Amino acid sequence: MKPRFLSNKIIMIFVSLFMLFTSHSTMAFTDIDGKPATIESFIDKDKWTVVEVWSSDCHVCRQHMPSMVKFNGKLKNTQILGITLDGIDEKDGYDNAEEFIMEFGIKFPNLVTNAIEMNIWMQQNSPEGLIGTPTFMIFAPKGKLVAMQAGPVGVDQIERIITSRSKTPKPRSKVVKK
Repeated sequence: MKPRFLSNKIIMIFVSLFMLFTSHSTMAFTDIDGKPATIESFIDKDKWTVVEVWSSDCHVCRQHMPSMVKFNGKLKNTQILGITLDGIDEKDGYDNAEEFIMEFGIKFPNLVTNAIEMNIWMQQNSPEGLIGTPTFMIFAPKGKLVAMQAGPVGVDQIERIITSRSKTPKPRSKVVKK
């Protein structure tokens, strides 16, 4: 009787953990006001979406953010989504994120999460997990992830990726035979 009880208990633990990870990760992101949000709800089906994962205590993020603020709105077919790892559960996380947003005059939307939840999302939706901040992801208008890099990425590189993939092929000129 004991082996059956143990196997049922193990199955229940596995099911509970599975439900925790699958249901919890869908609510792991909030907007800056603390309301639940998802990354997918910000990926526009008609625009390119540049996602920058940042943290208020990341030195490289602080150096790079002014260029992202200037880049915001430069390409009509592109939007930016920031995701801060300042943490949903951390005491000062929202305050740190809000201070960072105000300091740099960030006008594009930002979500709040933590490194664990971001890593889970990335493992489920990208070729690799979270390596660090900043991390950049570029989604095509149909929502497909087309580029991803940990570390700083120049806005000129981001613009090149988007414009090179946005160009429609020029129609071939008709050759008139004499």
